[in-house]
Amino acid sequence: MIVMGLKNIALRNLPRAALAVVWICIFVCSEIAAARDVALVTGKNSRVQVMKAADLTKTIKNTHKWLGGYDLTVVLTDPSSPEMRIVAEKLLSLSPDDFRKLIDAANRTRATFLVVSNDDEVLKTLQSNPSAIGLVNVYSITSNVEVLKIDGKLPLEPGYILHSQ
Repeated sequence: MIVMGLKNIALRNLPRAALAVVWICIFVCSEIAAARDVALVTGKNSRVQVMKAADLTKTIKNTHKWLGGYDLTVVLTDPSSPEMRIVAEKLLSLSPDDFRKLIDAANRTRATFLVVSNDDEVLKTLQSNPSAIGLVNVYSITSNVEVLKIDGKLPLEPGYILHSQ
């Protein structure tokens, strides 16, 4: 009798349990789908095609000079966004807080970092600034920009440094 009662309770709760499993799967899958790569982009007619990760790190963190001696402008979205966390941690070896401090310190003397609200603004800024590089989600890339290789690899290729995983 007790076994039958437990069986009936379990059967009544089965739809709720199945719904909970579905919601967990949706949440986990959406987190995986949100994982993205970041692309390093420049204006359409950039002379630069490939950069070494070490040179890129040094340029962004220390020299703030582009090839040819031009002042570099790095255009990016919110430094605490998931995409910029990838840049901070994987490329610059910085925590998001330290990345924000780097941006603030560099911008005290010159507008080295330009933080804009979205990837579309990054791309528009690159069109009018030949000495700028941008960091955008790979799904935001348009034909108006050039994607730079880092260490000979493009986004979505195995071994690409700005891969989210």
